[in-house]
Amino acid sequence: MEAIKWILQMANKDLKRILFGVLLTFITTGAAFIYPVIYSRIIDDVIVGGQMNLLVPLFSAVVIIALMRSLVYYWQSWVMESATQNSIKRLRLYLYEKLEKLDQGYYGENRTGDLMMKLTGDLDWVRHFLAWIVPNVITNVVLLIATLTIFFFTSPLLTVCSLVFAPVTTFASMKLRKVLRPLHDRVREESSRLNITVQENISGNRVVKAFCREDFEIKNFEERNIAYCDASINSVRTWWKYGPYISGIGSSMTVVLLVLGGIFVINGNITLGQLTLFLNLAWGLNGPISLIANVVNDHQRFMASVDKIMTIYYAQPDIVSPENGQDASDIKGDIEFKNVSFTVSGNQILKDINFHAKPGQTVAIMGPTGSGKTTLVSMISRFMDPIQGSVCIDGVDIREYNLGSLRSRIGMAMQDVFLFSDTVDSNIAYGKFDAEDEWVHECAVDADADSFIKRMPYGYDTIVGERGVGLSGGQRQRISLARALAYDSPILILDDTTSAVDMETEEYIQGRLKARKKKATTIIIAQRISSVREADCIYIIEDGRVSEFGTHKELLEKKGYYYGIYCLQQGLTEDARAAKAGEVKSNG
Repeated sequence: MEAIKWILQMANKDLKRILFGVLLTFITTGAAFIYPVIYSRIIDDVIVGGQMNLLVPLFSAVVIIALMRSLVYYWQSWVMESATQNSIKRLRLYLYEKLEKLDQGYYGENRTGDLMMKLTGDLDWVRHFLAWIVPNVITNVVLLIATLTIFFFTSPLLTVCSLVFAPVTTFASMKLRKVLRPLHDRVREESSRLNITVQENISGNRVVKAFCREDFEIKNFEERNIAYCDASINSVRTWWKYGPYISGIGSSMTVVLLVLGGIFVINGNITLGQLTLFLNLAWGLNGPISLIANVVNDHQRFMASVDKIMTIYYAQPDIVSPENGQDASDIKGDIEFKNVSFTVSGNQILKDINFHAKPGQTVAIMGPTGSGKTTLVSMISRFMDPIQGSVCIDGVDIREYNLGSLRSRIGMAMQDVFLFSDTVDSNIAYGKFDAEDEWVHECAVDADADSFIKRMPYGYDTIVGERGVGLSGGQRQRISLARALAYDSPILILDDTTSAVDMETEEYIQGRLKARKKKATTIIIAQRISSVREADCIYIIEDGRVSEFGTHKELLEKKGYYYGIYCLQQGLTEDARAAKAGEVKSNG
């Protein structure tokens, strides 16, 4: 029932067209009954009765009905196909919009290949079921009822004899339904795993080649391919165990009708024309009975797909805009963390974090890998919310801002650089699609990307490969930085943005950022002392806590973590060891 409710919601706008298609199905089915009736009259009235004057009208009626039925059938096919395609188009768009709005946590829990399968193969099965299986079921139900009605009015006894195998067919169909469902679930799961393997290997092709793992990945794909093939064959094999029996029962009815009907004609219970009517309408019983196995098979595949699609359809993001959320368009960029803690699956990532960045200030965050730095800055854009405490911008808890308005005021150059398969210009102007070329070029200059972009085959109109394939790590980082700068927001977050560039380039970028006319509140995550030494305040995060903070000079005087990193990067290894030993002792 849940699936039916969901389908009706999905096809609501095309429901009238679908119902019209069903009406056309009734017409084509009804027209099919006219032929046997006419054939019966030709035998009884023309051949046996000698009324030759009826031959031409009856023959003409058959031809006209056949032509009209063909036209209506193709009309019905077009109406159902176009209506269901439109419904699936809207559903695919709805699901894609839903995916765009779901939290980062959802993507962490669901595999990319599985999500792609839901928006492609699973949706196609839903469309196939609506466009072809449902009309077929309706056609055959009408066919069965109409055939039985005609049969009963012609010869009740012969009708009862023709239904002797019906209980066996029903039992076999119920058994088939129970067996096929888990098999189709397995096929769908193996198909998803196969997609994931392909997607990961295409995206990670560089890594595969760098570590000479081509043979391993080919073998891995072969295993997934075999598993999918075996699951599909197993499903078909199981279906064939029952399908032939159900189809055979339907065919047996024709034999029963022929033998018993011949006896009835000999005994004078029915006419030869009526026997012809029974034999010509035998498909009205055979068809629905033979179709049961196919319908059960397709229905189970449909349900397996629907269950997967509904996981997206009914998914809800944890992070949403509040009703009547505040507009963030006029924020100045005053950022304050108040006793912020964050936990994932029982693992505490951040503990009682407090820090303050005033409008226009540059605040740097340093710390060991895995200490929670990226998690910390992700909270500013509400990619996640604190378990305890609050993050405020201009004195207002960010959970009170409209989510879209808030994020439109925060520019980010992320640690994991992602570039779209588009022009360099489009990638830089991604957050500000109406940006003038002059502004795009200015931001590229500030990110030290302009010079290498101009050397590319088509300059700013050069198409970059998927995820920036064809560019060096430093080039991707600089385009990503230019994209963040082009957003022209009062808050700028730079997550390890210059780790892949040389010291000279980094110094140039820092100089350009200082010289920018509009000074944004800038949060920098970095591992290099050279990246953070000019910051107004530097916070050190260790084990999810702020272990020390201050300016470059103040932190050197404290001789803690920062001082140790400084000595290490300056080549003062003995001082670095001494600082580390002192830190361990003080922590002990």
